[in-house]
Amino acid sequence: MTNPTGVASPLPAAAADRSATIGIALVLSSAVAWSTAGFFARTVPIDIWIVVFWRGVFGALSIALLAMIERRRFGFDWKRAFTLGGIGLILISATGKIAFLYALQNTTVANVTVIYATLPFITAVLAWLWFRERAPRRTLIASLVAGAGVVVTVGGSTGLGGGHVLGDLAALFMTFTMALMTVIMRRHRDMPMLEAAALSGIAAAIIAFPMADPFSATMTDILWLTAFGIVTQGGGLGLYTMGARRLPSAQAALLSASEVPMSPLWVWIFFNEVPARETFIGGGLVLAAILWNVGMELRRSTQAKAG
Repeated sequence: MTNPTGVASPLPAAAADRSATIGIALVLSSAVAWSTAGFFARTVPIDIWIVVFWRGVFGALSIALLAMIERRRFGFDWKRAFTLGGIGLILISATGKIAFLYALQNTTVANVTVIYATLPFITAVLAWLWFRERAPRRTLIASLVAGAGVVVTVGGSTGLGGGHVLGDLAALFMTFTMALMTVIMRRHRDMPMLEAAALSGIAAAIIAFPMADPFSATMTDILWLTAFGIVTQGGGLGLYTMGARRLPSAQAALLSASEVPMSPLWVWIFFNEVPARETFIGGGLVLAAILWNVGMELRRSTQAKAG
């Protein structure tokens, strides 16, 4: 775009920078919300299908409310969510939700979070294989540093194999579904993502209902599960869905990995489970990688504006 003098207008670049900044803030906020999942799973240790059902229902409602707030109108674009990409996102997200809860109940919170930290690597590979999206060099370097943090953290935990094989495999599957969701959202940015994310919660609840007795849960448990769904789905998946489409796939995945050092923190505060020294070191590396990546992005944006 040019102005009447023939000089290129800075508006498109400024709008892109603003969109990226908003995307970073949304994805980081979603990571904080997601990091509380271990806390909720420990607080309500009941049948997994009951958890899947109520978390799916209340999570879907919270994401639907978020969609109305974002669009500033009462209404949903359900029909456009049922495209090929939308249906894929709904089913992938629903199975990922179930795998995530299974992992939290069948392995340690530390194992789930460190496995999830491999998300940037998996996302970058999928994005390149699918539509040849090349991750910036700084994102690849930051991903390697974050990966080193994962190795250090795993070294201080009970180990990825010891007695938690099925839980660890579920965590790996959940990470793969999250990576696939990220590249779908990046590829189909015109799709109503929040509607698809809300429908994935309903789909998870439908899958769980035949295997659950939802009303056998106490009112206290249901209230906790309501908070579980709202915080980790509306605050986690909803905000991530809004932010990921504004960023390159690998960068969005890397920023979401800031959940890794935070997840053990909540369990430490509320359940007095002190993380191992290696968890602090590994978590520090992950945070350092994320902060460096964000800092480089902000520096690039500042230089672009100055130029």
